[in-house]
Amino acid sequence: MNAVAVVYRRELKAYFNTPIAAIFIAILVLFLSYWLFLAYPPLFLAGGAELRKLFGVMPIVLLFFGPAITMRLWSDEFRVGTAEVLSTLPLRTRDVVLGKYCAALSVIAASLAATIGLPLALGWLGNPDWGPIIGGYVGTLLAGGFFAAIGCFASALSQNQVIAMLIGWTIGVFFTLVLPGLSELIGHESTASVLSSLSVLDRFASIERGVLALDDLAYFAAGSAFFLALNAFAVESRRH
Repeated sequence: MNAVAVVYRRELKAYFNTPIAAIFIAILVLFLSYWLFLAYPPLFLAGGAELRKLFGVMPIVLLFFGPAITMRLWSDEFRVGTAEVLSTLPLRTRDVVLGKYCAALSVIAASLAATIGLPLALGWLGNPDWGPIIGGYVGTLLAGGFFAAIGCFASALSQNQVIAMLIGWTIGVFFTLVLPGLSELIGHESTASVLSSLSVLDRFASIERGVLALDDLAYFAAGSAFFLALNAFAVESRRH
């Protein structure tokens, strides 16, 4: 765990010693504020003190946000050659992968924490049920971890940050938008059900309502672990 902590502090410092984290946090807060209060129908006309509108757009936001946050994590290492230096240090690949991933997840968590003013404003305007709101934030963080893991894997596939981001977006679009479409096109009921269960939108439907179902949490946790394993495999394969 000490090795993970060393990599984590290094990457977190890289995020917050540059404008990267601040820019992403500002963009997220501004977009979600606009979406909640100004995009049609605005919150003032919605007739209810809830954040379903906010959580409903989160899968699409995280789809783009996760790979954008993580695109430099491995691409830069391979581009400037510091990945070779890392390989000579007494660090296991999985420790470096976890350290980088946890740093990216911390930026996502900080971005979500920066939006705390939105539910507080909702509490000032009405009398919301705080349980679903808290559950929605927890589920959103887990979904953010899933997309961050996809982004970490994509970053290990290319030395070019933009290409890495595009790969991450493509994988994210597949799990978020393509799988639901395929499940509707396929006539075989059991196959369509499996494809639908692998869709982020399907898994996020209950989170949008503030309900944390165990199978949904397991989906995002297992998905994150799967792409982190692919990340470690991609890094190892580039070293040989």
